[in-house]
Amino acid sequence: MMQQIMERAKDLVASKLQIVETAEDWELLLEEIRGIDEWIQLSRYYTPRKNQSGLVEPVKDEPAPLLSQKREVAEPTFEQRYAYTFVRELKGGSLREWPNSHISEKEIRQWNLEHGMEVRVQISHQDHRRTSLEVLAVIATDQMKTLEERIVFEKCIVKNHGIIESTVEGPLKDETGKPFYYATPVEDMRYFQLKEGQLVDLVMWKGHPETLTIVWKYAFQYEEPIVQPLSSSQDTKRAGSTTEVIVTPESKKSTGRYAKQMKRKPNIKKARQVRQIREKKQQSIAPLVTTSLPGQPIDFIDKKPLDFASFEGMRLVIVGNEQQAPVYRTFFAETGIELIHLAGDAQSAKKIASLAKKTDAIVVITSRVSHAASAHVIAQAKKYNIPFAMERLDGRRSLYTACQRQLEKARLNQLKTGKS
Repeated sequence: MMQQIMERAKDLVASKLQIVETAEDWELLLEEIRGIDEWIQLSRYYTPRKNQSGLVEPVKDEPAPLLSQKREVAEPTFEQRYAYTFVRELKGGSLREWPNSHISEKEIRQWNLEHGMEVRVQISHQDHRRTSLEVLAVIATDQMKTLEERIVFEKCIVKNHGIIESTVEGPLKDETGKPFYYATPVEDMRYFQLKEGQLVDLVMWKGHPETLTIVWKYAFQYEEPIVQPLSSSQDTKRAGSTTEVIVTPESKKSTGRYAKQMKRKPNIKKARQVRQIREKKQQSIAPLVTTSLPGQPIDFIDKKPLDFASFEGMRLVIVGNEQQAPVYRTFFAETGIELIHLAGDAQSAKKIASLAKKTDAIVVITSRVSHAASAHVIAQAKKYNIPFAMERLDGRRSLYTACQRQLEKARLNQLKTGKS
């Protein structure tokens, strides 16, 4: 459709170039070209996108609604199911009967979920990649079992620069019992905001040490206990009794930067709220105030001839675009319509007050008139109930069409009221 519009616009411009002989004709041509440009832009907005590119075939667009129908049919199957089987993954989990589903590690630890449990869930967030779910209740634990392939190292101590080589219970050991250490990547350090002395859980698949990663960070920090033996004076008082080892909660004296951070009480972060993604508001393009319908080609309007024979003897007032006043007078002189043309400034527009009582229709060219003049004319038209139009395009064809429509309204009002 756009290709036809472009060809029609080229033909219009080429036909009008042959008429140009003087400088005034050239100015008229430029104004009509601006009107054609606005028509092309308007048609481009209202033309469907699939028609703008010739490469897209209508046959290839047909499977799209079939996919949407499949989704509409597939979604209710998830809602109708009472419970789902939980599947434990390396990080987080999913549901066996629900593809692209995801349950966060926080939900798993809060409900103590194990592989094979049957749970009830609800959707917390959904996008094109996956569906985040929230656990409502645990229904059954008959098929629950621990995954031997998933190895967990609980409460590992983070040391300086993200080095992890021990847990609270002892050194970090692999499947064969050999001690090893794990260097936390910089991305995980930033994501979990790790500092010296914090506790984390490490997970990996059995036989795949390259999958070792951090899955959880505890909200508290670890402090090594200080063992102080009994003094000699206390030994004499408690003679014959066994010596006891007292564990004090006092921390080590250290002047390092990480030691000071360890002494501070950690601030437990609040649970992150689900971020709501706001959809961008579609800015609708305001349609132009023209005499033609939006998206209507110009060739359709040109085919219908203008007829002013039935409006002979009526008075028409045009406000604005005083440069074309001779052209308008010449045109309406043959129709028998009394034309009064007013300039677009406010001083000239005040003359409408004395002409309004005997005026049948008013047309204001908004692109060639001041705001004060247009406001004054509209006020007088509403006061005396005169049909008026605000025409943005100043081309002759669009202006004459607007005049014809307002005169038709004036003729209908005369027939209703019985005035001639």
